Amino acid sequence: MQVLRKAFNQQLDPQVSEYVNCIEADEALITVDIQGSIAHATMLTAVGLVTADQGAKILAGLEAILAEAEAGEFVLNPAFEDVHMNVEKRLEALIGEDALRLHTARSRNDQVALDMRLYVLSQISAVKDLIKTTQKALNACALKNADVVMPGYTHLQRAQPVLFAHAMHAFIAMLERDYSRFDDSAKRTAVSPLGAGAQAGTALPINPALSAAHLGLPQIFENSIDAVSDRDFVAEFLFAASMTSVHLSQLAETLIIWASQEFAFISLGDNVTTASSLMPQKKNPDPVELVRGKTGAVFGELINVLSTLKGLPLGYNRDLQETKPPVIKVAKDLCQALKVVAVVLESMTVNDLNMQAAAADPDMITTDLVEYLVLKGVPFRQAHEQISALAAFAKQSKQKLNQLSLEVFKEYGQQFEQDVFNLFNPHVSVEGKASPGSTGKLLVQQRLS
Repeated sequence: MQVLRKAFNQQLDPQVSEYVNCIEADEALITVDIQGSIAHATMLTAVGLVTADQGAKILAGLEAILAEAEAGEFVLNPAFEDVHMNVEKRLEALIGEDALRLHTARSRNDQVALDMRLYVLSQISAVKDLIKTTQKALNACALKNADVVMPGYTHLQRAQPVLFAHAMHAFIAMLERDYSRFDDSAKRTAVSPLGAGAQAGTALPINPALSAAHLGLPQIFENSIDAVSDRDFVAEFLFAASMTSVHLSQLAETLIIWASQEFAFISLGDNVTTASSLMPQKKNPDPVELVRGKTGAVFGELINVLSTLKGLPLGYNRDLQETKPPVIKVAKDLCQALKVVAVVLESMTVNDLNMQAAAADPDMITTDLVEYLVLKGVPFRQAHEQISALAAFAKQSKQKLNQLSLEVFKEYGQQFEQDVFNLFNPHVSVEGKASPGSTGKLLVQQRLS
């Protein structure tokens, strides 16, 4: 590092300088750092800590650097250690001595805390938009196959018939919770730490609320020590990202299983599958496998940050620099995963005949038979035992339940009538579900737009 060394007798060792710099991560923070500096300069001008002329020069210089950054022309110099000093040195090159006034009433401690908050807020916004895009893809797939009935599963065993659209809506519901988590965490992230200084605040007549308002942040810090050391919002972002990754991984796993020849419930488009280097017939679902595979790395970054935070003494510590790469990496990977999943869903074809053939498995109607008896006044536990015995008889006699005669049914429940055989139509089973949130056709249609 070539700056801030007046009090030292030696330059920083090159290996140490390389070790402590954070240039690689700070590339992602250039824009938000400049935006924070613009807000700070605006506040300094308003309270008279810099003159109107000085403030105008500083703001013009910062806007010029922002334009360079947006054009990809502002490259960080490792000799200046971080994005903050790079911006300050570039500003000095552009406007001269007045650039030295920008850091008035500010520390890199509150500056980096602000940068991280602004970056996380931008990524929350991006993730929320992509969650909505993925939900729309799920919804479109559900509407396109609104009448398709398939087996629902518990323990990966056939359980009861459900609408394919109902299965798609389950993932929509998961993603809605994810959206809510990100939305909620944004409230605690949108707090400006500017004005906290290194950790004690300042004796200068600043107005932190003004810089916060300029940035669109509705709150300012309550405690200057906490303001510079708080990275709860990073952990929250990573937790919300972890839960979203869990749901995307579950969706990926489901699609992988459904696309297998053993199930053949869906086909994935050529634009989202890859070839085998050896077996010409193969079409592999590599993109969704990677969505599943990258999930563990997201968890790892959450544990990484929590492990960093748990051992820190009160106040700012340089360890906090290590909370930057995890959030930057996870934000990138999560956004890519959401984009890929949406594309995969758009490419997907539902093999409705295979789904409905599997849904016609009469063993999946046993719960309907229990409820048939319950509606006839039979206590649930008694009805459950009667149908268990009936199912066991069918298996022992190597017959399907719907192949048994009405006389056999009556041996296990005198309440059975000829209409019991209507239940073995999976569409009848689905349409009969009327409880809130169930797979009943009208209820599912109401939930889908």
